Amino acid sequence: MQLSELTSMKMGGDASEFHVPRDSSGFERLLGELRGRRPFILGGGCNTLFPDGRFDRPVVSTAKLKKVEIDGESVRAEAGVRLDLLIRQCIAAGLGGLEGLVGIPGTVGGATAMNAGGHGGSFGDRVAEVGLLPLDGGSLVRMPGREIPWRYRSWNLAGLAVGWVRLALVRADATELRKRARQLFLRKSRTQPLAHPSSGCVFKNPRGGSAGAMIESLGLKGERRGGAIISDRHANFILNERGDGSSADVVELIRFVRERVRESCGVWLETEIVFAGESPLDATSPAATESR
Repeated sequence: MQLSELTSMKMGGDASEFHVPRDSSGFERLLGELRGRRPFILGGGCNTLFPDGRFDRPVVSTAKLKKVEIDGESVRAEAGVRLDLLIRQCIAAGLGGLEGLVGIPGTVGGATAMNAGGHGGSFGDRVAEVGLLPLDGGSLVRMPGREIPWRYRSWNLAGLAVGWVRLALVRADATELRKRARQLFLRKSRTQPLAHPSSGCVFKNPRGGSAGAMIESLGLKGERRGGAIISDRHANFILNERGDGSSADVVELIRFVRERVRESCGVWLETEIVFAGESPLDATSPAATESR
């Protein structure tokens, strides 16, 4: 399987092993069969960067886990449900709480693990319960949303995959929800380069600051490494603008930007992108410039 076809950045090599479970029980059974082999769980691939060349870990796609059940103000969605489609369904049912996340690509599983955020809050704010599957095999575990150690752009859990989430939403007028969602999407489309392949925001915002503003202040818009370029619309986006970029190009550009920001602003930017396999970047910041 060519992994570049499954990610929004359109980069990555070949998967040596690729699985698409047909349903939740098949997902659970597959993880048991892959016990000890470190499977990589792939949702929408919208913030994932696979390495160039062959990827030897098993890749498990949640693309077929798409069930949504609405019961009053409670919504249960499987990991592979696309976030934009879920938002539309909830708005149509007169349920508010997710419209602030409009325009964020990816799936429910990814939105949970990344604690995706937008105008007015984060995905975790609405999570009442999660069905979790151990990556090393085992039965599904239910965890209340309040017990998940949510952090900015992270759920802070390791070794687990999202099977499904149950969301607690609120009754609202569908027309007003559509209006708000439309306004937020138009605002995002004016400020973000949605027409080119990217993985969304590359860096997390440091406490009290904006990664994009820092990068822009250093005049780095348009900086290029190979086929990867910093967007001239939003400095926290790296684009595969011509379609010929490699993962190595992105990593090189990330390293360059991070060093420049550290030298000039005294801030060590953490990446928001998920690196499949071993991260090619330093995992921790230098103590003298640690920002979070």
